[in-house]
Amino acid sequence: MHSVSIIQENRTSLKQQQQLLINLAMTQAFHVMQLPLLELAEWLNGEIESNPVLEIDLTKETLKESLNDPTAESRIKRNKSQEALEKGHKEQQESALAASISLYEHLMKQAPLALEDRRDLNLAELIIGNLNEKGFLDVPLQEVAPTVPLETLEKILKMIQTFDPPGVGARNLQECLALQLILKGKENSLAAKLIAKHLDDLILNRMPLLSQKLNISISALTQIVEKEIAPLDLNPGSKFCTRSIAAIIPDLFFSAIEGKWEIQVNTSMLPDFHIVPIYLKALKDNALESEECDYLRRQFSSGRWLKKIVHKRNHTLYQIGAEILKKQMPFFNAETGILIPMTMKEIAEDLGLNESTIARAVSNKYVACPQGIFSLRSFFKQGIQKQNGEKISNRTLREMLANTIEKEDKNKPLSDEDLALHFRKRGIPCARRTIAKYRSSLKISPACKRKRWT
Repeated sequence: MHSVSIIQENRTSLKQQQQLLINLAMTQAFHVMQLPLLELAEWLNGEIESNPVLEIDLTKETLKESLNDPTAESRIKRNKSQEALEKGHKEQQESALAASISLYEHLMKQAPLALEDRRDLNLAELIIGNLNEKGFLDVPLQEVAPTVPLETLEKILKMIQTFDPPGVGARNLQECLALQLILKGKENSLAAKLIAKHLDDLILNRMPLLSQKLNISISALTQIVEKEIAPLDLNPGSKFCTRSIAAIIPDLFFSAIEGKWEIQVNTSMLPDFHIVPIYLKALKDNALESEECDYLRRQFSSGRWLKKIVHKRNHTLYQIGAEILKKQMPFFNAETGILIPMTMKEIAEDLGLNESTIARAVSNKYVACPQGIFSLRSFFKQGIQKQNGEKISNRTLREMLANTIEKEDKNKPLSDEDLALHFRKRGIPCARRTIAKYRSSLKISPACKRKRWT
């Protein structure tokens, strides 16, 4: 009876170990599915390095096979298309990196030209270091250097406020706009008076009220606003890149070759690997101890599993890419560029996969196509069904909204209710609150602020 109990315990323990291994293997598979190309390459190299029976394949057999393949010509064309996309993206990144200079660096280049005293230069560096991304000083000046007299700090700040870009070093929007007018020699203009005393009314577009206060016609007031105030920069520091530029490496390539669309999974950064032959021979020849054989078998199994899950990841990406290309062909058609509503659930059902698998597969991954580089997730959009049964994506509706507002009569701008009615007449059911939400996401002001007074 005691021996039976021991056997049952051993079986239970074995099942638990097997279940644990299965869970670990599935967790690893999910991890691989979610990794973008660069991170996958790094992780894969680490796994190969930690497994003694695996070795990175440095041969070029795959290249030889492609050259001997009768379809080599089409492969070469596809490779050239991929190279062109990669080259364009690389040049774009290099251009952005070359042009990137922080606001801090830009201002510190000017500081020695304006300030000779080393102490003043150090104080200027402290102030410049406290400017936010917009170029504003959003902390009290005295807090920048508590032991320094406020008059001294004010003097240094006024000097910084003469630097490029105009408006930098301001403590609020009002001061920012005023500084720009001063640098233009318009400190005594009506525009300067509007900013100094009537900025709130100006922001709220209260032109009739301002016309009465300043005893000036609405048309003359509008002309001043459009010519002297509208061109001023609200965020003088925004043109300077202060964030690091992350490299975006496409995981998929869509290319149209001789009128036919092709899909290619980017595996250029992934290492090829194989099992070291000497270990296979040792196992085959029974030249090792039992424990050593068990160890090698586990490592062989781990290596084969590694190949399998990477292949599965790439195959799933290809399948998803094919579905995106098929369903979003109007977008890839240069004449329309319209996204069709599409959900991950639809793709999962079409491919016979779990919706969570689709979510993992598209996470932080990009596709390069003739239209540019896009995240895979951006192709999955909820939509609105028109009265004729046709669906349009939320993104398309936003673009339509922006286009409608751009073409409206600015003397009589459309309210959110007017816009909702406009879309309903076109067969697109749309509530006022939906319009307000989309307009807000597009950073478009409400009708009262878009009105142009004449």
